[in-house]
Parts: sequence; C-alpha cells; structure tokens
Amino acid sequence: MAAIAGAELLTSIFGYWPSFHDAEVVRFCVERTPLFSEGPTVEVDVHVFEMTTDVAPDGTYVLRHHTLATLRFSGAANIRMSDFNNQNPLMGLWINDVRERQLEGLQFEVGFDGSFGIDARLLCRDVAVTAVRPWNPEIRAPAA
Repeated sequence: MAAIAGAELLTSIFGYWPSFHDAEVVRFCVERTPLFSEGPTVEVDVHVFEMTTDVAPDGTYVLRHHTLATLRFSGAANIRMSDFNNQNPLMGLWINDVRERQLEGLQFEVGFDGSFGIDARLLCRDVAVTAVRPWNPEIRAPAA
C-alpha cells in the first residue's frame, strides 16, 4: 500500500488496509481531463467498515469504524463498469501493481468485485485516498 498516496488516512482508522469486503460503492464518477495525454480520472466513494467478532443483543456482529472513503484513480484506461445499482456491496476491492507489464505508464490494475450491483475494472497511473469521513449507515450519509 506504500504506492497509494494517502493510504494512511484509512490505515490510521482501521490499523491496516481494509479488504473492502461488504463495503458499498455509493458513487462512481468518471471525468476526462483537459489534457488528452493524462487520461480520465475515476473517483469513487466507498462506505467501508470493520466487522468485529462481538455480537450485538440482536444477534448480529458489531460493526465499527463506518467510514466514507474517497479513492481517486488518475490516468485511467480500459475502464469497464457495469450494473451500478441502488445498492452496490462488494466482495472486495483489489489493487495490483502491474508496472512489470510496462503498459505505457499504467501502474495499477484495479477491481471492484461486486456481490450485487457494481462490477468494475480499470488500469491507472496513480491511486490515492483523497478523503475519509465518518459515515452514518442508518441514513446512508456522512455523519454529522
């Protein structure tokens, strides 16, 4: 995760880089840049949390660290996204270093493995965590 700018914003909350299992993509935005050579930017907001081994009185596992993380993928190419829906939980989010493939400056391959809704893949030059903020899962919005 050393190659991900701002990774410490997430690792400071969780103590590790989360797997994004059961996380939910709430926004997936693709923008072209003014300079053709830079490639598009993909910015994604993901509600990520930690599931503990503690059990609540209602019998469910206790979840903590509800966070809305904004991830930015710059210099994107081969963007494929399908099935964005009213709910977009993930089996996981993976980021692989592909520099050894020498893909003209593309350094990462990214996959959003959806369990329902979104499924996405892309290649990109840079990955960054640009923001984290508390998330209220009850109202599906940033916590006040």
